[in-house]
Amino acid sequence: MVLYYSRLLHNSRHSQAAIVNVSSGLGMVPKKSAPVYYATKAGIHIFSKSLRYQLEQTNIKVFEMIPPVVDTEMTKGRGSNKISPEELANEFMDYFVKDKYEIPIGKVKLLLMINRWFPTLAEKVLKNS
Repeated sequence: MVLYYSRLLHNSRHSQAAIVNVSSGLGMVPKKSAPVYYATKAGIHIFSKSLRYQLEQTNIKVFEMIPPVVDTEMTKGRGSNKISPEELANEFMDYFVKDKYEIPIGKVKLLLMINRWFPTLAEKVLKNS
């Protein structure tokens, strides 16, 4: 990541560049089942925000995609109501073209809204799910 970041900063051939990090709503409202995973997703959220601040005077944009569970090989047998990779990409692009840097996808929008207004409820619902 650091090498790529350095190349972006010093490569004058590009008039614009973007970094897209993938975090998770569970990095903001975790379950109890996988604390290291949720902590790394929370770290990606803060890293993305801080990197965005560092690069705000450059041509490099820093996006954070915050998806729900996506229907992939890795998530077979886990979760329900998964979003398809196509839905994920389409929703991401809607935000990306508008330069919306924090991009909640699907039901993560509801999770973040509940967490903003009723954090105790959000934690109670997800803790043991």
